[in-house]
Amino acid sequence: MFNRSLADKKLQESFLGDGCREQVVPAFAPIAERNAQTKTHASTFLSIKSAGKVLDQWKKSDYVYLIRDGLVKLVYTSDNGSQVTLGLRSAGWYGGAASAILGLPNLYSVIAVSDCMVTQIPADHFFEWTTRNVKKLHQVMKSLCLDSVMQAKIHAEISSNTAAERLEHFMQERKTTDPQWTTIDPFPLLKQGELAQLLSVSPEHLCRLRAQRMHER
Repeated sequence: MFNRSLADKKLQESFLGDGCREQVVPAFAPIAERNAQTKTHASTFLSIKSAGKVLDQWKKSDYVYLIRDGLVKLVYTSDNGSQVTLGLRSAGWYGGAASAILGLPNLYSVIAVSDCMVTQIPADHFFEWTTRNVKKLHQVMKSLCLDSVMQAKIHAEISSNTAAERLEHFMQERKTTDPQWTTIDPFPLLKQGELAQLLSVSPEHLCRLRAQRMHER
């Protein structure tokens, strides 16, 4: 009883100490978490080429995918065929975790922007895998919290800021540093149309904004 309480206290202190501080969590640039380096047997690894689909929208997946290396984008496709990029994710993100926990189909597709290395975790055993030890539980909880905060921040960016402001914030986030994680610079990996979709602006307007930004500098 005492050991369990002590472990819970340490988990809470650790979570509060290096957890989800909204002011330093980026909206557009993905975060690479340390937990992508957890020891897992190589037989669970899977290589996914750029443009390959990791998860399908409106489908349940047999696996949760822990991104170990590479960059993926979250894409929602409406009934009329229009697409919205909901964000970018990198090492340490658990693709399909919410779907596995809630028993619901995926709300969006997950597509590789670069070549990726992932770990497959059977969805039916994800809860058991997550609660195997306190450290692993902390890692998954932290990933889910970061995902929630990033979704909220990108929604706030699109709803509250102009296209020019969103582009400027994206450029600033490329250089963001934090002792708890590494912010990945997605700019070299994104095509013009992908960046426009991420910033919720037309490719033509994005081209004008970038030209204006370069002229002002």
